[in-house]
Amino acid sequence: MSGKICFYTPPYPGMTSYKEIIDLAVAKGLTAVEGFCNFEFAQPDLAAAKEIRQYADERGVVFPCFSLFCDVAGEHAKENVARLCQYAEVAAILGSPYLHHTVACDFGNPQDVLARKEALFAQGVQSVRTVYDYAASLGIRSIYEDQGFVFNGVAGFQRFLDAVDRNVGAVADFGNIAQVEESVVDFIRAFPKQIVHAHVKDLTPVSKAEIGPGCLETIYGNWVREVEAGTGTVRIEEAIRLLKASGYDGYYAIEYQGACQGDPSVDRVLTRLQDWIC
Repeated sequence: MSGKICFYTPPYPGMTSYKEIIDLAVAKGLTAVEGFCNFEFAQPDLAAAKEIRQYADERGVVFPCFSLFCDVAGEHAKENVARLCQYAEVAAILGSPYLHHTVACDFGNPQDVLARKEALFAQGVQSVRTVYDYAASLGIRSIYEDQGFVFNGVAGFQRFLDAVDRNVGAVADFGNIAQVEESVVDFIRAFPKQIVHAHVKDLTPVSKAEIGPGCLETIYGNWVREVEAGTGTVRIEEAIRLLKASGYDGYYAIEYQGACQGDPSVDRVLTRLQDWIC
């Protein structure tokens, strides 16, 4: 299995430690795991980071990216920026070259979010500059994905890059851009040199009668939900071909959780992704 594939979110519900995820990655022939703000890293715990880094080193596993879900554009921006700077220290201990975090947790009603768009944008840009500069002092580059309604889509992300005025990297998230009803293919074409990391996931449209947990509303009032990679409508193969053609040599992180321990869907996704990137 390729060393350029890694697990992002835990493949199986019920996992409680990054040691379990590292062990599973090794069992599946992988050599990388993307960190997230859960398990040992539910808080920015430097001692835990040292312990997990030692275990990962012993098992031959690296952390190509450390990611967080947070809001640095809302009313708690100052506290969350301070917390992110602590997580940058965690990422440094883990040996991760990249710190990735969301900017605005704007996954609710799109009209409510868009009514506050300019305020969210201004605060988000200011916060990102602070986080970027601190992470850079530790030798870590901050990177950002197409996410939500304010910083998403080709035009929205370009505006973000121009305003931040830092050497931020981009994460090609294959699914998030569906919230503004664009394709990750368009995102890759627009930012081929900025993309340094990729989150591979798949989505499918759902009717209003099918709306349930895990569904997301788009900017135009439609709905989508996450499905097993390769079974939805995201143009995954085309996106990977474009990344490869652009010279991309980063990791493809699987952002998907199986239904239960040993769920064969995890192996199916790994097999498909291996075929797509080879």
